[in-house]
Amino acid sequence: MKLPGLVDLQVNGFAGIDFNSPTLQTEEVEEACRLLYAEGVVGFLPTLVTNDFEVIESLARTILAADDSSGAAILGLHLEGPFISPVSGARGAHNVKWICAPDIERIRRIQNIFQNKIKLLTFSPDWQGSAKFVEEVCKLGIRVAIGHTTATQEEIISAADAGATLSTHLGNGIPELLARHPNPIWAQLAEDRLWVSLIGDGFHLSRDIFQTIIKVKRNKVFLVSDSTMFAGMKPGRYQSTIGGDVLLTAEGRLSMAENENLMAGSAMSLRMMIESLVRNGWLNFEEAWELGSIRPRRYLGERGWSEPADISVPESWR
Repeated sequence: MKLPGLVDLQVNGFAGIDFNSPTLQTEEVEEACRLLYAEGVVGFLPTLVTNDFEVIESLARTILAADDSSGAAILGLHLEGPFISPVSGARGAHNVKWICAPDIERIRRIQNIFQNKIKLLTFSPDWQGSAKFVEEVCKLGIRVAIGHTTATQEEIISAADAGATLSTHLGNGIPELLARHPNPIWAQLAEDRLWVSLIGDGFHLSRDIFQTIIKVKRNKVFLVSDSTMFAGMKPGRYQSTIGGDVLLTAEGRLSMAENENLMAGSAMSLRMMIESLVRNGWLNFEEAWELGSIRPRRYLGERGWSEPADISVPESWR
């Protein structure tokens, strides 16, 4: 069956391969590209989370040295942090030790080193000077997303004024308890200039919230897997570079072991996620596939990666 290939703008790892591991090898990245391609993914952004910048630079070097010609294309890098909120809940599974205020010189350096391969930066606009930071990041050819935040409506509007264009996994990376209104979710939903990415594994968001966001954002919403190395692995308790001690249930829910209310990324590929959404009646097949293929490439605004001739989609969930 001919279908547009999936494009995943938030991949932390897959099938035992962790893009945030300090021992990551280029050969592992190449294997991940092949495995993701077998899942129908034709292009993706390896995602590096909050860490020391020397570690981030080292991981970026390893990833970008990979030969992706026999698998999913590496479209660039997504930096998720370290300029996020340090508040518990909002920071999610990110290590508070490395969270820091926005530093444009750091971003200029890494973008220069890697020849404009940084394509997306997720940050929280509740830091002082955030609007100017967004302006400068955009000048470097990097798309700016809001995420892991406790920002006010005014701060979110200011970030959009300055050039921010996306809400990263809206509804997650947020304090466990929120005021009825105002709060960062309402503010981002109301801001028409912001696209939204959603994790559709059935655990990060409830059905009602997931479907409401899609109705509000209409054509400015797409799926991301937020997959970790645990996607495709057996249930159990593991040590992870994202979240430390994590728990993967038989149902596929991945959380921090010390607080199961806090997610630690997902354990699904984008194809697995689409299958789950369709099987459980959250979306029909055509809607779900578009959210994982056409929409993210429309947001990224880039072409140049190959399409697979055919993608196997079982009749049982179409």
